Amino acid sequence: MVAELLAERGDLDGALTWYDRAVARLSPDEIETLRGPTGWMQMSSVMLCGRREVRSQLGLPADSTDEITPEPPSARRPVDVHGVREYIEAGRMPRQVRMLVFQRGERAEARRRWPQEYQDSDEEYYPAAERRWRDLAESGVPAIRVVPATVSQLCEFADRVGGSPTDPETKAAFGETVAEEATIAWPPPRNSPCWCASGAKYKKCCGQIR
Repeated sequence: MVAELLAERGDLDGALTWYDRAVARLSPDEIETLRGPTGWMQMSSVMLCGRREVRSQLGLPADSTDEITPEPPSARRPVDVHGVREYIEAGRMPRQVRMLVFQRGERAEARRRWPQEYQDSDEEYYPAAERRWRDLAESGVPAIRVVPATVSQLCEFADRVGGSPTDPETKAAFGETVAEEATIAWPPPRNSPCWCASGAKYKKCCGQIR
């Protein structure tokens, strides 16, 4: 936390000193876990990413710690549309993008629990999501999958990884853990149930949005 605060205030040398102190406290077991396939889910991976960013800003070459800094799977990029945009603009087209959503029943619970985070009405939210995804598809994203989430699942995951259920990175990380068969290919066939779980066919629901 000290390192993050110093970095935010522009004291990169001071931030690196504190990051290095944190790295020195990692146990061999923690380092081994970070090297594994779920290393990016560990809370310490956030610290390593911060350290690597500070070193990059200081113009320092990658070191052995930078090399073990885990990344989320790159085949699917963040749920946040703006993050996907940055990814595309960097010339790295993702093979698949996952979009985390609360379907209609769960969104009511999310709005009750986090009213400041989910202020849009359903009448605003679902059409806006549909338009964003169409925009991404037109940008060349080859595959978009909707990841239906429940409030309880997201909260449980956030507690497990030490994140906040309203944080975009936590939601993106949760989306990566969902099995492919539990997601919905977008756009669904016209006569299939709509991805928003309204109970209507896609062509009669979000599929008719202009």
